[in-house]
Amino acid sequence: MLKEEKIRRALGVDLPLTCLDVCDSTNLRLKEMCRSGDNSVQLLCAGSQTNGRGRLGRSFLSPEGTGIYMSLLLPLPKDDLPLTIRAAAAVCRAVEEVTGQTLHIKWVNDLFLRGKKVCGILAEAVENMAVLGIGLNVKMPEEGFPQVPIAGALEAECEREMLIGRIAFHVLESLAENKDSILALYRERMLLTGKEISFNQSGQERSARVLGVDEQGGLMVQTKTGTEILRTGEVSIGSNQLAALE
Repeated sequence: MLKEEKIRRALGVDLPLTCLDVCDSTNLRLKEMCRSGDNSVQLLCAGSQTNGRGRLGRSFLSPEGTGIYMSLLLPLPKDDLPLTIRAAAAVCRAVEEVTGQTLHIKWVNDLFLRGKKVCGILAEAVENMAVLGIGLNVKMPEEGFPQVPIAGALEAECEREMLIGRIAFHVLESLAENKDSILALYRERMLLTGKEISFNQSGQERSARVLGVDEQGGLMVQTKTGTEILRTGEVSIGSNQLAALE
């Protein structure tokens, strides 16, 4: 069971906080609250989720006691840098601060450690606000992640409350931060720069080499026809390459 007072101490700033033992989805719950008229900046976290969600309608396995499942209701960014870019940098900072571990980023919103995905980020717009969901695997469940062989965990000796509080703190701090410093960290932690990837565009599978990210967080790639910028979607890299990326 998560301890609200520990999260508040780790957060260090005054922020409305709801801490649940279990819920369907922290993102869904905050979206419902916002649509009902509660649009204050706030944090919602749960010990487990019964209907955790990721990008593109995927499920996010959220077992009790092993991970962090949290969502923040936030104002939309004031500049052209996507919230997911800021959030990825914030999670990297928080994890390094609390555990000493260095995470790396697979564009646009997946965080990896030792070749395994340990964190996913989902940002959704609602009522002129943004709901930012973060799922982070702290410990491997006893049964592992049999349906998601790419998934891993921090396996760090730390309290989940400390990570929740510090992640929320760094996300809030990033909203007012100059985007240049966010991009510097994001680029430093990028896994795919210089690597061959594939992506789907208008139903066609294409391949490219990653050049980096531009000033708006778009993925710059070199294709057979020239340089292109990917703003949305998902890129893939062969599973046999992932373990060698870090």
